[in-house]
Amino acid sequence: MLASDICKGDWSSLKKHLNSHKNKGKHLLISAEQFAVPLNDPKTLRTLQKLALRKGFKLEIVIFIRTQLDYINSRYTYSLRRFYHSASFEEFLAAAIDGRLPGESPARGNIQKRKYLFDFWSYFQPLLEARRQGLKLQFIPFRANNQDPFDQFLEELGLPANESWTQGSHRSQNRSPGIRGVWLSHLLSRKLQEQGISHRRIEGSSKIILKEEAWRGWNDPYFWGFNSRLARSTHAHFQAHNQRFAKEVWGCRWEKIFPKETQYLERKRCRYRPLSLDEELRMHAIADHLVRMIEHRCHPQPWHVISDSVEKLLSKLQPTLVA
Repeated sequence: MLASDICKGDWSSLKKHLNSHKNKGKHLLISAEQFAVPLNDPKTLRTLQKLALRKGFKLEIVIFIRTQLDYINSRYTYSLRRFYHSASFEEFLAAAIDGRLPGESPARGNIQKRKYLFDFWSYFQPLLEARRQGLKLQFIPFRANNQDPFDQFLEELGLPANESWTQGSHRSQNRSPGIRGVWLSHLLSRKLQEQGISHRRIEGSSKIILKEEAWRGWNDPYFWGFNSRLARSTHAHFQAHNQRFAKEVWGCRWEKIFPKETQYLERKRCRYRPLSLDEELRMHAIADHLVRMIEHRCHPQPWHVISDSVEKLLSKLQPTLVA
C-alpha cells in the first residue's frame, strides 16, 4: 500500500503513517520488497529523505542481497506461480541476463523500473550514490553462514535477538512450490494465456498452486533450474560487477561474503518431467480443472462452488477422465 502510493506520487498515506507514530525517539520499521523500485528512483528517494527529516526521523535503508543463482531461481518460481509469464527457465534466465523480467511491466505507478535487477552494481547505483553522499545504507548477505534472516537483520541493526519475538503466522511465509508445482505453474500459465485470462484478474493467484500441492499431498524437492553449464556461465557474467559491488559495500571480495556460492555451481538440476503419457495426461487434467476454476472466479455463478468441488474430487480419484 505505502510503496504503491509512493510510486504513484501519493505521499498522503506515508505522512499519515508517520504522524500516527507517537513514540518519539524510537525507531519505526517499514519493510516491503516493493520499496526497491521507489528507493532506486533518485527524485523519490530525495523526497523520502526530506519527509522523514521533517517528521523527526533519519532515513536508514537495509537491503538483503542474494547470490544471482539463488535469486534468479527464486524469482523464476515466484513469478511463474503468480502466472506472470509462461517462459521456460532457460528463457527466463536469458531475459534476466539481458536486464528484463518476463511478464512484468517496465513501470510501477509513475516510476520507470530500473533494468538489470540481478546486476547489483548497476541496479543499485542511485542508492550507492546516495550512500556516498551520506545516506545510511546497509546490504545484508542473505542467509550468510546459514543464519536466520531475521536474526541477521536484528544483528545488523544492533538489536538483541534473544527477546520474545512473536512467531509469524504460517500464512505469511513466502513458500516456494516443489518441482511438480513449478511444472504445473508453467502449464497452467500457458493455458491461461490461451484463454486470454490475465494474471491481474486472478484473485489470490499466488496461493493457487501451493494449495493444490497441499491438497494432493505433493511433498516434492524444491525446483533448481540451473545445470552446471548455465550456473557457471551466469556466475561468470556477473563476476566483475559483483567484485566491484562487494569492494564498495563490504570492503572485501564477493566470495568472502558468499563463501558457499560454489555449492550453487555444483548443485544438480532438479525439475519435474512426467514419466509416462498417463502421468502427463493427469497433470493436464489438473491444469484444465484449475483453468475452469479460475474462469468461474472471474465470472461466478451460484452452482460453481458445488461443480468445482465435484470436479476437483474427480480429478483426484479419476484424473484422466476429467478433460
